Amino acid sequence: MEGFIDMHCHILPGVDDGAKDIDETRQMLRIAYEEGIRCIIATPHHHPRRGKENPKVLRRQAKLLREAAHEIDEHFRIYLGTEIFFGQDVVDKLEARQILTMNGRDYVLVEFSPSDTYAYIRQSLQQLQLSGYQVILAHVERYNCIVKDAELAEQLWEMGIHLQVNADSIIGENGREVKKFVKYLMDSDMLFCVGTDAHSSRHRAPRMKKAAGFVKKKYGEEYMRRIFFSNAKTMLKKLQKNELR
Repeated sequence: MEGFIDMHCHILPGVDDGAKDIDETRQMLRIAYEEGIRCIIATPHHHPRRGKENPKVLRRQAKLLREAAHEIDEHFRIYLGTEIFFGQDVVDKLEARQILTMNGRDYVLVEFSPSDTYAYIRQSLQQLQLSGYQVILAHVERYNCIVKDAELAEQLWEMGIHLQVNADSIIGENGREVKKFVKYLMDSDMLFCVGTDAHSSRHRAPRMKKAAGFVKKKYGEEYMRRIFFSNAKTMLKKLQKNELR
């Protein structure tokens, strides 16, 4: 596997507020491929308002996604996960397999409301950890309490929480304060991986090339490869037999 891994992408057709249909999915795939992305973990929302299709539907749509990806390149890899909006029923749903983990492994990608308190975020993440999951905090740069006090991100990192940021935040497209916060994460070597969090081929498209180039220039190729490829590959590695068929 070469190129980048986009480990946070709303590219499944017709299941959430991402790609509305297979045509939109195909457009997103072409953009992703041109950007150097060679593997996508599709992460549809499990959210009370943005979508929460059952796993059977997600797997069916993921098969369509994989077929479309192979029209571009037979080595274009597709895996399936979920972006989970935390709620008190999430652990039970994970145990009942009503919510999918990342490629069937023990990793879960979790999001919160930007206005949630740090105490609530921390307690919720600990609940998932105590239930045996390795937790990836989706787009950590969106939580106001953490951006305003970057030492809180360090506390989460020390707990073993994996921190994910969106590619566009690295290059300042979400404001100066967010860019400064993401720089702090990279300077401190606390960043686990990068995703596009793409939702369409126009607004929030699956673009990574510019952010990867910026990181390579500032931090070196080895570090760039780690957060745009190697860490996510390690997360997928042991269960490649579960790659969507």
